[in-house]
Amino acid sequence: MESKNRLGYCEVCNNDVAKYCCPRCEVKTCSLSCVNIHKKELECDGKKYKTGFKRLENFTDAEMSQDYRLMNEFIEAVGEFKMKTQRICNLSPVFRRLRYQAYQRNIRLQILPKSTLNKNNTSFFNHKINKIFWRIDWTFHGTDVKYTTHKVPEYQKINNIVRDYFTTEFHDDETKEKMQFYVSAGIKGVIFLMKTPYGKYYQLDSEDSILYSLRYKTILEYPEILIVLSIHKDTFSDLLYIENSTFNNNKSTIMT
Repeated sequence: MESKNRLGYCEVCNNDVAKYCCPRCEVKTCSLSCVNIHKKELECDGKKYKTGFKRLENFTDAEMSQDYRLMNEFIEAVGEFKMKTQRICNLSPVFRRLRYQAYQRNIRLQILPKSTLNKNNTSFFNHKINKIFWRIDWTFHGTDVKYTTHKVPEYQKINNIVRDYFTTEFHDDETKEKMQFYVSAGIKGVIFLMKTPYGKYYQLDSEDSILYSLRYKTILEYPEILIVLSIHKDTFSDLLYIENSTFNNNKSTIMT
């Protein structure tokens, strides 16, 4: 009986045994009506404090996981702030249009005027056909092989863009040796990871178009994609990132 009454009696009505404990103010209640009364009287929203103090002896893996998620939210918020406060007057008309059109496609594009990345950025928006053409860097993990593709149409699929990289005929003799495992594995034997501004990676689907792959993601200047053999994917399991987006994630709404 004692285990059943571990919360004691309801602190609102004081008549029945408490069944719930508020994660925010820790008031014990017995029913929904008492929960609502306590929220109204104490002006409590029932949400747990993200930054509440916790003694070390009471610190659990759950709190550790929560703190980790909170840090990621802070990092993303800082990135959002930098993007929103970036001075438009420092951008050329080409990059103003590019960033605006990226935003229209639910892509968070960060432009750094006068930076090395910006000088290398050849991405642009073609207003005549209403399409973005991207510069994309491709790096093969575990090698020093890196390729850059320019003027990549946003509607093109990833697997079609990189198909030639997985053939021996494409590479010179020196690069063939470095790429032998990738050529042997083929596109289906690798994963595609795009860099985030937060030091992590978004995992992409090679069957998706560039447009869909970039939606609801934050990009610094242009996509930088790391190609990794599937047998090594566990190496990056802790580095994968999912954007905390306010956009409506609906694949059927993609522009064509």
